[in-house]
Amino acid sequence: MGGWEAKIDIRKVFLLQATRPKTYFGVGALGHLDGILQEMAAAGLDRLLVVTDAVGYKASGAWNAILPMLSRHVAFEHFDGVRSNPTYANGETAAKLGRTLGAKAVLGIGGGSALDTAKTAAALLRHPVRKASDFYEKGVPISAALPIVAVNTTHGSGSECDCFAVAQADGEDKPALRSPHLYPTHAIEDPSLMTSLPPRQTAHTTFDALSHAVEAATAVTASPYSIVLARESVRLIAAWLPTALAQPESLAARYWLLYASAIAGMSYDRGMLHLAHALEHSMSALNADISHGEGLGILMPSVLREIYPAAPEALAEVLSPIVPELQGVPGEAERAERGLREWFAAVGQPARMTTYFTGADVPALTRMTLRSSLSRMLLPLAPLRVDAGVVERIFQRAL
Repeated sequence: MGGWEAKIDIRKVFLLQATRPKTYFGVGALGHLDGILQEMAAAGLDRLLVVTDAVGYKASGAWNAILPMLSRHVAFEHFDGVRSNPTYANGETAAKLGRTLGAKAVLGIGGGSALDTAKTAAALLRHPVRKASDFYEKGVPISAALPIVAVNTTHGSGSECDCFAVAQADGEDKPALRSPHLYPTHAIEDPSLMTSLPPRQTAHTTFDALSHAVEAATAVTASPYSIVLARESVRLIAAWLPTALAQPESLAARYWLLYASAIAGMSYDRGMLHLAHALEHSMSALNADISHGEGLGILMPSVLREIYPAAPEALAEVLSPIVPELQGVPGEAERAERGLREWFAAVGQPARMTTYFTGADVPALTRMTLRSSLSRMLLPLAPLRVDAGVVERIFQRAL
């Protein structure tokens, strides 16, 4: 048998298991939160810190349903100050509010920013003498966290499925945490909470899921599990993103994009990420106006050009719904880049690096990428050796 299967090292043992959360998935899944809260209260987890952004938790319709459930079962305090590209201060302020309450669990409602901040707060609440920077920058291990319940309102981040959290110090670094204590205990995946997403956010969150799939399928830690999940995720994204953009209220489109995001999250939870995420974190650390998904959409074609020769078989198969003419040979990297760029343009990703940066910014972006703590974690996982030349070429090609 040829293809990517022939390149799998059958003697490399990997962890084959689903991620930890007990996940309720499908239209109407939010209704299960009432029973979750009731069970938590009966177990003594009757004081909750609720973490959201300022707008999305209401716009999605989640809050109107969740507020009566909270009022029935638990005491709670609500932190609604999470911003896009959340900061250490977001997590610390949320944790301070949780300490005042004596919180015993954390409920995150929103996309990746809110859920990541909920995770940061949950860790800080079990480590009262620590600051967020101790975990994110100094490598202090997370030995425990309060139980986390995640109500997801976007189809992109995968945070509800994984053990990662991200925060940043603006203009300096945007590192990530990875700890088994950051898995939510329960997750709610209800497509009806996504129908209010505007087209721009619909596209950008989906680009995040797409990047998760592509990176997880090509990391040196990739396995049959991560590749197969990635392949199905990309198929669903290619099939359903145009419908979601044209018919925002289509529950079927939201359902399948949400499923694509969830399995892409499971894919990288086991297969990890590499170049695109390392470089994008530098972009949004320097300019917090860039949404994470938009930054990935800007970078991914150029990243693909670099990594394709190292993993052509897996990439040709995973990307076949988007670039169907690929044969899985190293010499078609330029064709793969061009095809992916054309697909992004077709689904409304007109932005290039020049929307936010100029060529004069590339040296600073390159330096930031190479020195960041996230890059030290991710760049060794890329399927090629990454040096300053590789990083600079990707940024330059994305201009």
